[in-house]
Formats: sequence, C-alpha cells, structure tokens
Amino acid sequence: MGAFICWLGVRVLEMHRVLKDTGSIYLHIDHTAHAYVKTMMDAVFGRKQFRNEIVWGYKASNSPIKVSFPRKHDTILFYAKSERAPFNPQYTPYDEAYIEKTYTHVDEAGRRYRKHSKRADGTERRLYLDEGKGTPVLSWWTDIKSFGTATQSKERTGYPTQKPLKLYKRMIAASSNPDDIVLDPFAGCATTCVAAEQLGRRWIGIDIREEAEAVTFDRLEREVSTSMAWNDIVRVLRDAPERTDDGLPAAPELFLEPSKPKEKRISVPEAREALARRDGMRCQGCGWKPEYLDFMHVDHKKPRKLKGKESLDNFALLCEPCNRKKSYKLTLRELQAARVEEGRMKLEWWESEGKWE
Repeated sequence: MGAFICWLGVRVLEMHRVLKDTGSIYLHIDHTAHAYVKTMMDAVFGRKQFRNEIVWGYKASNSPIKVSFPRKHDTILFYAKSERAPFNPQYTPYDEAYIEKTYTHVDEAGRRYRKHSKRADGTERRLYLDEGKGTPVLSWWTDIKSFGTATQSKERTGYPTQKPLKLYKRMIAASSNPDDIVLDPFAGCATTCVAAEQLGRRWIGIDIREEAEAVTFDRLEREVSTSMAWNDIVRVLRDAPERTDDGLPAAPELFLEPSKPKEKRISVPEAREALARRDGMRCQGCGWKPEYLDFMHVDHKKPRKLKGKESLDNFALLCEPCNRKKSYKLTLRELQAARVEEGRMKLEWWESEGKWE
C-alpha cells in the first residue's frame, strides 16, 4: 500500500500542477485504498477544497462472503483546485410513483401539474411536471449499473477496468462547461474521451499500457469519429510534451520552510529583574517608582495581537493601574501618551527617559 500511495502521489502532484484554477478532479478508488488516498488528496489539494465523497453503489453477481457484507460500491473523491471551480447540479427524472403522488392534476392541454400556492390576486400558481428539472443527484449514486460479469452491454470493450459511460458523463457535466478541456491521465479504453466528446468538451487521454491503444482507437473511431474531424484532430504523441513551468515544484505549498528553534521562555521573576537592571525600577507607563519590585507587572510594549514578539526586547515594567489600562489594546507609546494627557506622567521623566519608539 505504501508503494502504491507513493506511485499515485507523484502523479496526483502533476495533475494538481496542470489543473487550472477553475478545474476539478474526480479520483475513482475502491475500498482497499480509499482511506489512504483521501489523506494524500487532502495533503495535495487541501482539505478546504474537498467537495464530496461520492459512493457509487451497484448490483453485480453475488459471491458468498462468510465474514462480511458483500462489497458492492466504489468511492469517487471529488476535489476542486480553488473556489472558482464551477459546479452544475445534476438531476435524474422523477420516478413514476413520485409523479403519481405529487403531480395529481391535469390541465386542459393534458399537462400534469401540482398546486404550489396562490398569488396575491388570488389566482392559483401551478408547477408543471414538464418544467421540472427532476430529482437532484445526491452524493450516493445507485442509478448507474455496473457491467459486472455481463458481456451483453453494447459499451463493453473487454478492457478489465472499464466503467459505464453514464458514470463519467455525470462527473464531466457537473464540473465543466461546453468547450472546456477534460484530461484523463489513465484513459484505459477511452470512456472519459467518449463522454467528453458527446458532451461537447475538448479532451486529452493518456495511457501507457499497450493493450489500451488498440481498444482506444477502435472505440474512438466507432463512437466519436462521426462527430469530429477525426483525421485532423486526433493525434498520438509518443513523447511527453515539454514542461512550460520552468521546472517549478508541482505543489510548492507543500514544501515547508525549516522550522526555527524556539527561544527559551523567560519566567516573570527573571523578566522583572532583567528589566529593572535595564530600565531601572520604575513603571514605564507613568514613571512611578515602587518600593518593591514585586509590585510591578511585565507586559508587552507592542501587543501580541499586533504581532509583538514574545521576547525581553518587547517587555516593559508596568504598575498595576498602567497594566490594566494598557491591557492588550495599547502599545507602550500609546499608554505613555494617555498618561501625559491625563496628567499622571512626570513630564521631566517622560522627556528625558520615558519615550519609546
């Protein structure tokens, strides 16, 4: 599993690199690796860009399992590159039971409708069945059948990992618009390419397996060549295209700066004594000189909320009233200015020693 995640991880980094800011990615995975891949995808794309964990549930030939429930679902992890990625909600047709129960009226033209509400003028407002979008598609998809072991499907190519065309068309329709580019770097038998072409998207398919090439060309020529300038557009590249990003890291945000060693925190008694030696035993807010050092508080010249440092250079001795007034809102300079205005600062000390930049 560790080897698989390493193998997939470097490829996901490159997918992240070439994906536009308005792009999305769907990664199809089964139960054996789902948890590990989800963690890796969070690291590359960021947890905030996670959109859905889509469960594709399907019925297939049952084999007896004595220690667990039959495993009849795959997981599709859906991430966006940024907040700018589009999303088009998808709908499925209403089922007959819902229509019979909800759209119970028929108008003079034979259109089914349901009563919605009354307008301000008292006339009836109607919602017509033929104007409805359908039932919104949720994050669990059970309406798309798996091929299973059946061979009678017209879509079947014999490729071992082939998925239904309807499954990929739903993802492409949800996260792209006509004329957008769709990339499948594990094209297999070209299901993504066919789905993208039928939805009016441009597409690129990549695969290195020799058995994929013959199946792909046969399928593309059979299913999409009539809708495009086949000989003029479809090209096969044997060599990888040149990178145009000057060889920058695929996900530079993952490369962290070396951590700096933390400064040793100084205790309050130690800070009091060090500040008294440096500045004298005097309140730096009002200039009052206490009889005992224990009466003094240690506070920041520049508050932490203003990115003041937690170091002796940013500490000052304050009396109890000045410490309360300064709180976490004022800088030491602002506190001193307030004390001058209040008449609680000795001006001769302020002018000679008390000013802090």
